[in-house]
Amino acid sequence: MRRLGLLAGLVLAAACHRAGDVSGLYADAFTKPSWEGAGTFIPCDQPKALWRASDSALTAAYRRTATRPYELVFVRLRGVQADSGSVYGGAHHILVHNVLELRTRRPGDCPAVPDSVARIIGARAGPS
Repeated sequence: MRRLGLLAGLVLAAACHRAGDVSGLYADAFTKPSWEGAGTFIPCDQPKALWRASDSALTAAYRRTATRPYELVFVRLRGVQADSGSVYGGAHHILVHNVLELRTRRPGDCPAVPDSVARIIGARAGPS
């Protein structure tokens, strides 16, 4: 029921905002079924932010590209940013409309995001 409420809130947020393009790094467990959970997106221009991203096309492209769980890959996405929770805290989400690019991370891709972030994301997600 809680997920249904979150989904309804995200859909409403998407209806009120225009889609924009964002670049960043994405990581996922890729060992869970595609319908379970969401991956993590880190925008290049907000290297301390972690956005949840739940999209089947993004998950499928990630699984074709990544060679290990929580490997950071470079992505360009078109979507809408949505926040859930209260004014005191909550979570950031991106509602993905299109995966514009997904590839192995190259030197210079989001230089403010260290590779060690992948271990942090994996630890936050728990066992896969």
